[in-house]
Amino acid sequence: MKKTHNFTMNSISRISRIFLSSLLASGAMLYSPLSTLAQINQAEVNEILDSEEVFIEENPAQVEDQADFGQAVLTQEARAGLEFNNGAVGRLGSNSSVTVGQCVEVKNGQLLVSGPVDGCIAGFLVNVQGTLYLLEVDAENNGNIKVLEGTVLVTPQGALEAAEPIILSAGQKLPVVGNVLGQIQDITPEEFAQIVAGELFQGFTVPVTVEGALRSVCLQLFGDLGFTCTAQGIPVPAPPVSVPSVPGLPF
Repeated sequence: MKKTHNFTMNSISRISRIFLSSLLASGAMLYSPLSTLAQINQAEVNEILDSEEVFIEENPAQVEDQADFGQAVLTQEARAGLEFNNGAVGRLGSNSSVTVGQCVEVKNGQLLVSGPVDGCIAGFLVNVQGTLYLLEVDAENNGNIKVLEGTVLVTPQGALEAAEPIILSAGQKLPVVGNVLGQIQDITPEEFAQIVAGELFQGFTVPVTVEGALRSVCLQLFGDLGFTCTAQGIPVPAPPVSVPSVPGLPF
């Protein structure tokens, strides 16, 4: 669907607001119901990379085209950036599919989300308490919920009784096998590097977090494990510290 109105928030003010929200959310671990978030009823394509194979439903999409509530955004041999009507942003990897709704449902592939947008994966709701997380789903309906910055709460969708949410913090992931959640695991430095240096970050121009935020997270997660971090937030093994020998000693 073609664009029907302009987003009035520029990139700088949007990212500043997202960063402020993350600072406020980082100190609060209370469960925030889905209804407290701004309704997500539209996603605008703001970037297309690698090829033109981006679609809204079955229609080829261009930058500034919009997907409305209930519509799917799909990529083939392309990647796409999205801006939601509440100012949050997302990035779709290649061969990925999501449906716009009160939660953004990942049908296949990868979705990176920054800002107040809840996600859905394999029947589970990912409720945002932070800014930056990743949802992955493969062809067998197995996937992962990975938190890069902030905190998310994971609960079953449509549960008859209120379920105790599973809390995921920065640097943690939760596998989903079919419709069953696995055990919380730590994201390794190598995996973090693959994500930050991978297709959901490289080549995009619309920022998903403030400058330096990923490096700060990287240092917090891996600095005590013998890693330094690049400006892009990629962990790199720190070189060994050499101890100079003292003349006259046998070592």
